[in-house]
Amino acid sequence: MTNHFHPPGKSQTIVNPCPIRFEGEILRTTRAWCRIWGAVCLVGLGMVARGQDYPEAHPPVGQQPHRPTGYTPFHYPKSAKELLEQETPALLERSYAAWNQMRGVIDKGPYRAEHESIATHPCPEWFLDAKFGMFIDWGPWSVAGWAPQIEKATYPDWYERNSQADKSEAMGDFRSYHLKTWGADIKPDDLIQLMSASGFRAENFTGLAKAAGMRYVVPFLKHHGGYCLWNSSFTHRNSMEWGLKRDFAGELSKACRTAGLRYGAYISLGEWGYPIIREKQLWTQTLGHGWEHDHLTVKEKLTADTLFISGKIPVHDYSREYLVPSIKELIDRTSPDLLWFDGQWEATPAEWYSPELAAYFYNRAAARGQKVCINDRLGMDTARYPGWGDYYVSEYHVIKGFQPHPWEENRSLSHSYGYNWEESFDDRFVMSENDALDLLLRTVANGGNLLLMISPDGSGNIPPNQERRLRFLGQWLARNGEAIYATRPVGLTQQPDWGYLTRSKNGRQLYCIVRHWPASGELTVPVSAKKIAVARIIGSSIKPAVSVQDGGLRVNLSGIQAPDSNASVVVLELKEKLKLL
Repeated sequence: MTNHFHPPGKSQTIVNPCPIRFEGEILRTTRAWCRIWGAVCLVGLGMVARGQDYPEAHPPVGQQPHRPTGYTPFHYPKSAKELLEQETPALLERSYAAWNQMRGVIDKGPYRAEHESIATHPCPEWFLDAKFGMFIDWGPWSVAGWAPQIEKATYPDWYERNSQADKSEAMGDFRSYHLKTWGADIKPDDLIQLMSASGFRAENFTGLAKAAGMRYVVPFLKHHGGYCLWNSSFTHRNSMEWGLKRDFAGELSKACRTAGLRYGAYISLGEWGYPIIREKQLWTQTLGHGWEHDHLTVKEKLTADTLFISGKIPVHDYSREYLVPSIKELIDRTSPDLLWFDGQWEATPAEWYSPELAAYFYNRAAARGQKVCINDRLGMDTARYPGWGDYYVSEYHVIKGFQPHPWEENRSLSHSYGYNWEESFDDRFVMSENDALDLLLRTVANGGNLLLMISPDGSGNIPPNQERRLRFLGQWLARNGEAIYATRPVGLTQQPDWGYLTRSKNGRQLYCIVRHWPASGELTVPVSAKKIAVARIIGSSIKPAVSVQDGGLRVNLSGIQAPDSNASVVVLELKEKLKLL
C-alpha cells in the first residue's frame, strides 16, 4: 500500500499536512488551554443527571423502557465549531504522534502495511481451538431496547439511527414506536445520557462466559454511532466522560484476563456522522452517504441539528486523523487478542488504512509474544476473500455447511442484535436450549467457531432467558467438551442424519456427536478407517463393538442407553490417521 504521508525516500516523520486557519479567528492551540477547557467540559457533563436517576428508562428486564417523567432533552455543552477552535489542534498533534509511533513499529516488522504481507499472518491456534465465544451487544441503543419482530435477523442496535429516519428510508416501524414511547425531541444523545451502569459488573460477563464454556469475549466497544466504551483521548463521545462514567473496555479486558479468557474488541470503522473540515467549513461525513479519502461525498453541511456529532472533535481526514489513532490507543491500553471490525462496507481498505492497523496490531503482538487475529471486514469486498483478516465472518448463517478456511458464525439467541425488551421472558422469540446446542454443534462440525451474542439492557443486566440457555450449553460442554474444544472438522459436505462428526487435531480420535440415538442399535459412520483401537461412550462405562465395512464404520449400540438426553458422544480411537471417503 502506498504511504499516504510522505513520498518514497523522504523522511519517515509524519507532520501536519494541512494546518487549520479560519479568517478572522485565532485558534487556541496550546495543550494547557485544551486541558483547562476539557476539565470545564467534564464538570459540565458531570452536573447532568445520569441514567440511573430515571427509573422509567431502566425498568426491570422484560418491561418496556420509556421516556422518564419530567426528562428534559440533553444538549451537549460544546458545539462542533467550539471543539474545532479549542481542541482540534491538540488532537492533530496526538494523531501525528500516534502515526509516528505506529510507523516505527511497522518498520521493525515482520509485517508490512500491505495486503500481500498481512495475508501471510496465520490464524492463531487458540482461536481454532476455542470454538465458542461471547459477543456482548451493549450500547446507547440498549436503553430503548426495541426493534420490530421479523422472521430473520432484526437490529435493535440500529435503533439510534432508524428511530430518526424519515419516511423515505422505510423505517416507519422504528419511527412510530419512538414517537409514541420516547417523543420526537429524544435524540441519540439522550440515549447516551440515559445509559446506566447500575447492573454492569465485568465479572458478571466473564463469570457467565466461563459457566457457558466460552473461551473468548468480544464486547461492542464502538458501534456506528461513534460512542466509545473506553477512556478515549480522541473523542468526548466516550463512556468515561458521558453516560456510563465507566471504562467498560478497561474493566472487561482485565476481568477476561483474570478469568483466563481471551479478550476481543468490536469496532465499527465507519460512523453515522463525523464532523469534517472542508474549505473552512464543517461538513458531515456519514456512513450511508459515502466515505472517500481523496474527496468527500456529503449531502449537507453540519448544523446544530446534525445527529451523531456531539463530542466529536473535527478533523480533515476521519480515517487518518481520528479512526486509526483512536484504535491504536485502544490496542495499546487493553491489548486485545482479537480485533472484530464492522461498518467497513462503504470504503476500501486503503481508505480505512486497515492494512496499517493490521500491520501494527500484528507486529506489536509479535514483539510481545502475543498471538492475535482479525476478522475479514477490513473494507469493501474483503469479506470472505483470502488474505483479508485471519478468519471469515458469517452473520446469521451466511456461511452454510463445511468451510475449510477458519470462520466464525455470529448471531444472537433470538432474532435481535441488541437488547429487545419484548424477548426477555417470551420464549417464542428465543432459541430453545435444544436449538442452541444444535447451532453450536453444527457450526463446530463444519469448521467454524460460534460467537453467540448476549444483549444486556440499558443498565447492563443480562436477560434471564439468555443466561439460562448459556448455562445449559456450559453444562453440556462440561460433560462432552472433548468432542468440541481443540477439534477439527472431518470435512464432510453433509453431516450424518444422526448428528455431527468432529476429530482430534492428530486425526486419531473421531467424535460421533449423536443427536438421534439409533433405534436400530447400529450407528453408521461415513468415514474410512482400517483399524479401530477402541470405542467408548462419554458418560458410560460400556465399550461398544465397532466393525469396518464398505461405506464406513459400524458401531453396535444395541442394548445401550444414550447417556445424554441432548447429545451423546461416541469416541472412536483410531490406530491410524483418519481418511475421508
